[in-house]
Amino acid sequence: MSARHLTEIKPSIRVAHHYRFPNERNGSESGRIGYCYAFHLVSGGKGTVTVPSGSFPVAKGDLLYFPPTMKHAFHSDALSPLSTYNIYCDLWQANPEAAQRHLVWKDADFDTSLLTVIVPNDELDSLPSLLHLQHQSPITDLFVRVVEKYQSDASYSGAIAKSLLHAWLLEIVQFNHHAPFVDFRIKPLLDAINKNAGSYETWLQMSRLKKTQFHQLFKQATGMSPKAYWTSVVMKQAAAALRESNRSVTDIAEDFGYSSIHHFSKQFTLYFGIAPSQYRNRQRS
Repeated sequence: MSARHLTEIKPSIRVAHHYRFPNERNGSESGRIGYCYAFHLVSGGKGTVTVPSGSFPVAKGDLLYFPPTMKHAFHSDALSPLSTYNIYCDLWQANPEAAQRHLVWKDADFDTSLLTVIVPNDELDSLPSLLHLQHQSPITDLFVRVVEKYQSDASYSGAIAKSLLHAWLLEIVQFNHHAPFVDFRIKPLLDAINKNAGSYETWLQMSRLKKTQFHQLFKQATGMSPKAYWTSVVMKQAAAALRESNRSVTDIAEDFGYSSIHHFSKQFTLYFGIAPSQYRNRQRS
């Protein structure tokens, strides 16, 4: 089959969800084989992934890519189980016949009739099994958005998910070709920010850079202004607190430096499209 350009893809999602890998299933996860294109964005926990070329540890913010038929395995940590956002998709056929079957766990169970159409494409073929996206919020946020839209029952959500997936694929290929340069003074700062958001003034002081240079290098590394990046980090940390604790929205807002719950709620709603209390209820329903 002749090669085709990535702009010609017709994405169709077989499955998209968030999944936690229980360590007791490590044995049964050792021989996964996919029928379609699979992308996994690590959202938490610790673990190891094995592909034909070897094994490697993965952490939050890592993106895993497995083309059809590639054998792979997940090994989840017992104390901190691995969790990922997952998209299994067809790329070259708009309406695949086998929409829900996406992988098997044994060679003997593999049914070739369920295999997606595979088309040569230099850009997809050059994607590595692992990409580090820890400081690429626009790309990771879009991936999560695809999953959320796919799972939504609202009008047009399926069509929106397909369109967003197409855009995301172009973004990830572009990133792979032109990975941003991260200055040695910015990288440790980004690592620290993702653990504790802190404040703009603290970031500037830690970088020991002039304000103009700091902004330039920061945006070069993340694709975002410091203010936008701060908002992204804080909102994600606040969302995690809402999911994982029973503390009040007011207390969580104060933890992140908001003197007014109304300001926090407004910013959270603008970022996630839903109020903090509704977000918590939806995550637990």
